Amino acid sequence: MELYIEKEFLDNFYLEFDDKTASASQKIVATILKEYAEVEWFIDCTIDSIEQLESLKNDNPFFHARSIYSSPITVRSIKEHFFEKSKCEQTLIFAQGNEDWFNTAELKGAMCFSSKNYKAKIESIIYSCHFKIDLSDQFRGWEFLSNLKNIPFNKIMINDGYILADKSTQKIQDNLIPILQNIIGKNYQQKSDLEIYTKDLNPLQPGTFEQIKDEADKKLRRLNSVFANYQLKIKIISNTLQKGKYDFHDRLIYLNFLIIDSPKGFNLIPYKKSNSQVTIETIFDKYTYNRIKNHKKMHADYLDKIVSLQTLEFKHT
Repeated sequence: MELYIEKEFLDNFYLEFDDKTASASQKIVATILKEYAEVEWFIDCTIDSIEQLESLKNDNPFFHARSIYSSPITVRSIKEHFFEKSKCEQTLIFAQGNEDWFNTAELKGAMCFSSKNYKAKIESIIYSCHFKIDLSDQFRGWEFLSNLKNIPFNKIMINDGYILADKSTQKIQDNLIPILQNIIGKNYQQKSDLEIYTKDLNPLQPGTFEQIKDEADKKLRRLNSVFANYQLKIKIISNTLQKGKYDFHDRLIYLNFLIIDSPKGFNLIPYKKSNSQVTIETIFDKYTYNRIKNHKKMHADYLDKIVSLQTLEFKHT
């Protein structure tokens, strides 16, 4: 995670925070500051000496707690540093005021908060994005994913071995396409990468490299055609290589700040009742933050390894 936080916001947050009366949103921000590991954090103040750093730690327990994990990177301007340097893979920005550049930052993929709106905004995200769909009940389609369209992202990663099979009972037009349409909405300005880790492309048998590659290319052309008006860069990746080192069994969709989990898989239409469920959680749950962090590392490591892997098997397209 990448955390940009104005010193004024951090100081005021400490002055306002009372563990006994804190709201759920305040407790979430406090937990991020005190407990989330592997966070690179930036603050708009000058630290010229160890004495200054110690003074800041003594003045603000949240500054001290964050510093236990890593020292802050000081910047002259959060806005300038963010737009010049940030890869925006998972970026939170906390500023005192509601800045006019927040909309542009969120189009880039960051999630932005001000001192006045962070409590209501986090509460709204949890209300709309933390939920479960019971598949033993009637499944009403993918429209519920439209709740996610206001969550900034610049990457979608899907791990599902059968999401591109496109068989008679598992059609892309009923599942993957509406899933993506509901997540993305009609925000054609949003630049996003889509990586699909899968294994069954339903090739002609016997399923030679050429047949599998041909099917992958067909699926890629179809998706590019459907999403031609979107700034969506799509990649299809085999998740069957490096056997024994990686187990990509579960069916998951990842965005920068959330994870969608369907143990049954995302080929749910036509619908059959089951004892499974679809769940959605965001990084505002610490367990989910750690889960996304660990999974993305695993996928990145896997992709690095198969790129250099000498094999006649299909790798990616």
